[in-house]
Amino acid sequence: MNNGKPFMNTIALLFALLTSASSHVGHPASAFAFPLQNSSFVTSASSHRQNCGGVGERWCTTQSISYHKTCLLVSSSDNEHASDPAWNLKVGIVGAGPSGLLLAHRLLQSKLPLAKIDIYESRSDPRDLTKTSVGRAYALGLGVRGRSAIRSVDEQLWSAIKKRGYECERFRLHFNSKFNVKLRDREEGVEPSVLIYQTDLCGALLDELDGRSGGGGGGANVFEVHFNSNIARVDLASSMISVKSDDIEDDTTNNCERGPYDLIVGCDGANSIVRNALQTYSPPSTFSYTQRKLLPGCFKVARAEKMPPLMDPESVGLLLPESKSLGITAFVEPTVEGGAGVLFAGKLSNNTEEGTTSSSADGDDGEEVDNLGSILFPPPDSKEGSRPPLSDLETIKKLITDQFPLLEGTPGMEDMVQQLLSQRTSVADSVKCNIYSSNSDSTATAICGDAAHATGGVSGQGCNSALVDSATLSDCLIQHYQSSNNSTDTVQSAKRAMLHQSVSSYSQKAVPEGHALYDLSFGNDGKTLPIFRNVKAILSNAVDALFGGKFGIGKKSLQALLASSSSPFVDIRREREKYYVEDFPSDEDFRGELEKLYDIE
Repeated sequence: MNNGKPFMNTIALLFALLTSASSHVGHPASAFAFPLQNSSFVTSASSHRQNCGGVGERWCTTQSISYHKTCLLVSSSDNEHASDPAWNLKVGIVGAGPSGLLLAHRLLQSKLPLAKIDIYESRSDPRDLTKTSVGRAYALGLGVRGRSAIRSVDEQLWSAIKKRGYECERFRLHFNSKFNVKLRDREEGVEPSVLIYQTDLCGALLDELDGRSGGGGGGANVFEVHFNSNIARVDLASSMISVKSDDIEDDTTNNCERGPYDLIVGCDGANSIVRNALQTYSPPSTFSYTQRKLLPGCFKVARAEKMPPLMDPESVGLLLPESKSLGITAFVEPTVEGGAGVLFAGKLSNNTEEGTTSSSADGDDGEEVDNLGSILFPPPDSKEGSRPPLSDLETIKKLITDQFPLLEGTPGMEDMVQQLLSQRTSVADSVKCNIYSSNSDSTATAICGDAAHATGGVSGQGCNSALVDSATLSDCLIQHYQSSNNSTDTVQSAKRAMLHQSVSSYSQKAVPEGHALYDLSFGNDGKTLPIFRNVKAILSNAVDALFGGKFGIGKKSLQALLASSSSPFVDIRREREKYYVEDFPSDEDFRGELEKLYDIE
């Protein structure tokens, strides 16, 4: 990788940062920030048959799933349709991340007739600090889109979440320890983004769900979160969700069948099981998706007790290494109570399967640089590290601070190094689906967030767009699910038709936005503009990134626009048509394609 030209490598990095010809930058995390996918399952053994409870009574044998439950008691008097229980909805949500929990908030607030909401999450309760994974350490950026989606519940919910984050709109690019450029600053009259750990965001959503129950008596148990629940299968023919025990591999006899559900929603990330079910149960040549690893990029994250003392405590910072050809960057975000989230992003070598990392620098520091890359980014399939001797921690700490001097003196640096060594190397995914809902022949099903349109953190809008998906799906349910005076014999067919109309309407609204975000994240995705258009696009984006409309030069950069504008992604994509090889489809084109796939009326 090294050509002995550090200056040219720096220029290449700047072009990657500033131009749409390679990748776009959304939230300051840009292409160096990726959401993490972690799985941590806990089960408990039982030698007897146990009733799983829940929506439908199904039996688990030999193994019983250990559930952590968060329950809301919603009084029947709060539900205006409760007098006709045949209309009450049974909803299964896979994934208790931000989008899944916000969807629960919206459903409970909506006054829709609800019999049960079950949420299944493979990881432990984020509020349980003894089990929280380091992999959730990266701070998400909630911009105008995420704020608006949360505020669609009420201002109280947003206030509770905002208290756990840190408002920040400043962004500095540090070329070295002495020279940096301010790329973004707080705008007058513009509400800043809130940087918040995923654990804190989910914890606030859960706490608010708990608090809003009021602990009131006389109500039915409507809402439960099942933590440490590994989903084995989602059956859209029987409307059942199968939860398996990890204690016995390849033993489907011990799965706990939950359901049946009227509506199933997948908020379960880039490796979505619900999306796989959509593919399985959709008619041939209808539902399709592409998923790819964003190789050779890789990353690790860690929490620091305090911001590095040599950095601006109120600004996000992107740190370039002293050896510019190293291929590793450090991204530092201030967080609540003066802490910091630090993300190290690098590249896997071509020899990672042999467990080696090729040298990326020449000269006296070549061996040191090689060691740092090998230490931080071993092959992704290698086992998680164990705590090395203190002397090794000090050596690795020195390797890091030699390349990133601004991290020198960071409180808790030794612990941060240990966090990095204890993690597997992570690689992000991209996902693009042609439709986000089921056809009318199977259980009404929808997918949200990374399950439908993952961009691997390139745009910095993953969490924001996932929250918007949940709000959009809720709006469609409220609009189309209307109970009537149908006889009991026809209620089930009417429910099914209304729910399919709801998820189809959601797909009509969300698919164009997801495709536009994909384009804004990956640009031409390997395709090349004609030479003169490409040069013009590079220069235009560079001017926008550096000046952002100041002094009448350029206009607001794409990264600032995505973070601070409420304009639909579709509109932003179409306004940037000149930067793309292919034209973006019209609304009529999208609708026609979706109608052709699933005969949507």
